[in-house]
Amino acid sequence: MKNKNIKLTLALFAVCLTAACKKELNVYPTTSEVDGNVIVDAKSASTVLNGVYYRFANGGVDNNSIPSVLWTNVNEIFPSELSGALTNSSGNDGNYSFTFTALSTGGVTNKWNYGYALVNAANGFLKNVAPVTTIPAATKTQMIAEAKFLRAFANEELLLYYGQYYDVNSKYGIILRDEFVDATNINLPRSGVSAAYTSILADLDAAIAGLPALNTQIYYANVSAAKLLKARVLINRGSSGDYAQVVSLTNDVITNGGFTLEANLKDIFWTKGFASKEVILGVQPFSTETYKFRQNQYYNQYPVSASFITLLANDPRNQWVYQPYTLRGTVIGQLTKYYSGSPSVVVQTPLSEHCYAFRLTEAYLLEAEAITLSNGDLSKAKPLLTTVMGHAGLTDYSAVNNATTAAALQVLIVQEEMKNFVAENGADWFALRRLPFATLKTMQPYITTINQLILPIPNSEITANGQIFPNP
Repeated sequence: MKNKNIKLTLALFAVCLTAACKKELNVYPTTSEVDGNVIVDAKSASTVLNGVYYRFANGGVDNNSIPSVLWTNVNEIFPSELSGALTNSSGNDGNYSFTFTALSTGGVTNKWNYGYALVNAANGFLKNVAPVTTIPAATKTQMIAEAKFLRAFANEELLLYYGQYYDVNSKYGIILRDEFVDATNINLPRSGVSAAYTSILADLDAAIAGLPALNTQIYYANVSAAKLLKARVLINRGSSGDYAQVVSLTNDVITNGGFTLEANLKDIFWTKGFASKEVILGVQPFSTETYKFRQNQYYNQYPVSASFITLLANDPRNQWVYQPYTLRGTVIGQLTKYYSGSPSVVVQTPLSEHCYAFRLTEAYLLEAEAITLSNGDLSKAKPLLTTVMGHAGLTDYSAVNNATTAAALQVLIVQEEMKNFVAENGADWFALRRLPFATLKTMQPYITTINQLILPIPNSEITANGQIFPNP
């Protein structure tokens, strides 16, 4: 990132802008204090750690300078455009059609900046908390585990979007930062993919060892979130033994995590929110924000695509994940996954700004998919898939029952991942890319080469950093 971008990032770690912030969205102290003696006790450590969570939520301001969580921009809309599930009603923005380049702004640059802002925030906390001796040992251990979980999440996102994650021997990894950025270390070379995976998994193992079964709030990290994130990493790496670990991790979350599938999937998004026992890690919005509601309902900016409507044919989710709306004389599928009101007479509903980073459903589907990828017993994978389908309101499991090969069952699992996690946390895009490439191209026809599975490094980074080389 350019120096000016670093300064902008640090400026976002300013004191919370509204009282609505409360504990969950307190942010970093002033820019000048971020890399100084900021942490002196447990209270100040909690304040700075909340700043890291603020970056995880992609906290900032909307176009009217109202404090808002902008998770939707980088982790809901952008990946679902890439997967082909969402389009831009204003015209081709390059994401759905894969016509973006290294010179592009928008999604390509925003995702990069989001990842490294979160890495830098976590590194700032870890650096400043390390020498403090006045924090109770158990409290300090948990805080460090939370920061390492958040750093692992950021690096996982960066690797899966910008690195050749599918080839552990590739030189096209990411910039691994384990120190807070200053003028002496701002420009670093890329790691290899193997080193990136090693770093991410080390942070996750530390997080798993130090996180509680449940934190004080559902928008703070817990051990199930760390195990589920590790499963995400391993299923995308796909090295020897990885799929077996995914099965073990996800089964542990399902069996011992203390979470339960919501009886009716719609209830999570329309009525229960973080009160649902399925939510493992939520993203808490500001109480005064309206950003996602205005984007999805007022402006109808990102309707579902025609291909996604086809995917949801004969699926009860086509009654609430999207709803028909006439925009400029054309009927579109308004994204109403988070909105329980009328699509034509729009009034903000209580849960329209809530976001969800991890849900228990993902553990079921990752376990089922890992079984197919390892050529395991399909009779163990099928009930995991049909259970998820049942909670989404489906009753016809004939396609699952008739799937006689691992490849056929994987397609059904990936389709369910795309339906379940559309506009939520990027799991739909990751799942699509795990399909055999020939199959993937039939589901997202704008993808024609394997190099399109990863984003170009933003040109601003390549220009500023003489040690980094672009993606192929």
